[in-house]
Amino acid sequence: MSAFRQSLKVVVFPFRAAWFVVLSANFIIVSAVGLFFASFVAYGVALVFSYAFLPTEWAQALWQWAADLYAHSSWFKAATITFFALVFLQFLRFWPGRDPVAYATREREMTRLNEDLIAARRQEELRAKLRA
Repeated sequence: MSAFRQSLKVVVFPFRAAWFVVLSANFIIVSAVGLFFASFVAYGVALVFSYAFLPTEWAQALWQWAADLYAHSSWFKAATITFFALVFLQFLRFWPGRDPVAYATREREMTRLNEDLIAARRQEELRAKLRA
């Protein structure tokens, strides 16, 4: 039995080692990609809030560095476009200035009309049952 266990360990060990290498490589790759995207998000947040919280010289230097990096790196260009598109899509749903009061009034009117139609249909069904 001991020889069987030893031979089994010899056969299984390379597979376990290979699996550990695959898991380690996946961890390193996923961590690097996550760190890469997190750095773009952090930099995007810094750019968005730089005008509100930083002195003018710092904000201009930060934006100039971003403009230079944007001109030279296609990855940074794609990440910047994606980040700002996601940020500004939240604002665009309120554009071109929908009136929430008028929208709510229209929704209430549609609901009232729908309820009136349902009530009329029920009354008609009740009248039909009473006639029969």
